[in-house]
Amino acid sequence: MEFMRLGNVAGAIQKQGFHHRRKKANMTTLKATIAAALTFSLAVSVLVPQARANLLVDPGFELNPLTSYLNVLNNFPGYQGVWGVEAATITGVDGGVTPAAGSKMLRMVSDGLITTQAFQTTDVSSWAGAIDSGLGIVSLGALFNANLPAATGGVIVMFFSAANYGSQIGSPLAANITLDSLPGTWESASVSGAIPVGTRWLVSQVLYSNASLAGQAGYVDEADLRVVPEPASGLFLACTAAVAVLSRRKFRAEWAR
Repeated sequence: MEFMRLGNVAGAIQKQGFHHRRKKANMTTLKATIAAALTFSLAVSVLVPQARANLLVDPGFELNPLTSYLNVLNNFPGYQGVWGVEAATITGVDGGVTPAAGSKMLRMVSDGLITTQAFQTTDVSSWAGAIDSGLGIVSLGALFNANLPAATGGVIVMFFSAANYGSQIGSPLAANITLDSLPGTWESASVSGAIPVGTRWLVSQVLYSNASLAGQAGYVDEADLRVVPEPASGLFLACTAAVAVLSRRKFRAEWAR
């Protein structure tokens, strides 16, 4: 009888040691899985930013003809990537101002209202996963110049849930700058912020206050629109999180046995 009890104790100790080794192995596997996923995600996050691109077409006003702002705002898909303007032309050196880059720039004059604007639409449905998870961030900037004192330029980003102007959601992001009077100085205005959940289209604007132009011209060059995270990096980060969660659940289940 004493021999049987000792045998049972030895068996229990052996079983306990087996479970301990299995739990330790599972913990090692869990750590290795999470580490591998994080390493992979980190590698992607390092590589992807290098490929991040300006989403605006012809941001330096070098290649494409302009169209009316009415065309752009009334047909997002049809005029995507085309600048729609109220009162502007593309020019080379003008009014003592030289383009910031390339050989051309946008020359904006008063449209007789409050601001003179140029618009471009951008489809961001490829970023739907990140946007609807609350991770999407947009930034818009541009360079401004005028050969007169205190001209005020600015940028605005507007958000839309569908390919039409009536689907606007959230509040626009805006920034402006009052320029110096030096025509040799280009100055930047930029804004960034969260993209509202449900956004599928962006409308980017560059503009000048009509009153600040005092009947003269204001110039814009090198506009830049970016959205992060990139669709690919957002997917990899989501996969990493999923692997970590599933691994933890598996480990907890094994530990409970």
